[in-house]
Amino acid sequence: MKRSSPNMLLPVIFFVSLFFFSACTLISPKISKTSHYRRTSVEATETVSILKRQNHNLTTFKGLGKIIFLGREGKKVATRIAWVAAVPDRMRITLSSISGQPIISAASDGQWLYLISYAKGDFYKKRATTSNMKRFFSISIRSRDIVDLLAGRVPFEKYDSAVLIEDRSLNTSSDEGFGTTGASSPTGSKIGNILILKDKWGNVLEKIYLNRKHDAQIIEMFTTAGTLLYRVRFYKMQQIEAYRVPFRLEVSNDQGQGFMLDLNRYWADARVSPSVFTLTPPK
Repeated sequence: MKRSSPNMLLPVIFFVSLFFFSACTLISPKISKTSHYRRTSVEATETVSILKRQNHNLTTFKGLGKIIFLGREGKKVATRIAWVAAVPDRMRITLSSISGQPIISAASDGQWLYLISYAKGDFYKKRATTSNMKRFFSISIRSRDIVDLLAGRVPFEKYDSAVLIEDRSLNTSSDEGFGTTGASSPTGSKIGNILILKDKWGNVLEKIYLNRKHDAQIIEMFTTAGTLLYRVRFYKMQQIEAYRVPFRLEVSNDQGQGFMLDLNRYWADARVSPSVFTLTPPK
């Protein structure tokens, strides 16, 4: 099968998969300048430990759901999605039409990034770098970050110091709504603590907005220059066996590019063959 160039694949990728949506820029919660105080470094370290323990036994999982893309002028495109993943960085995603016919499959085995367009028979293989991921997802996100999000975990950048801020202007006495039976807006008053991770030069690498139960509701990843790489919003969670995993989440950047994902069916601790994460040219 003739391999197509990346330029030939881009129009297909950006129209029907996780790779194109342009909407109004989403604004992250503002940290009040007059109503917050820093907790001790010990509390920040304990918060990181709590987050890293969440679903730490969940290593393989798969599911079915729906993905929604927003095009220019607010146009919405939705399609079915099937996915399988294994910690730390292996995943496979297949997008299908309403009739169930596969449109695109994308996979990462930790080293290589693969894509097949079934309509044209195109095949693409490149190193699984952040820049190559961006060519598909329109977002500078690592495959391991996507796997963490699907597993209900917080992706962590390598950092040197952690600061925990309690913003009293955002605090409430209740965390109702952000649970297994309903969605709560991450931009609302349920957020009370902000965990900020920095490098040794003091550059902010990551912000994690938490409620009082240490549930991450918004995650923001930054470059060392302070540019937002991507923002994650958890809108609704679900209980699957012993794990609390997303039901609905959104990933976007400041240009409004990204996607919303509904994980309607979820199988935890699934049996997964390593060969699933390697794609070959269609015959």
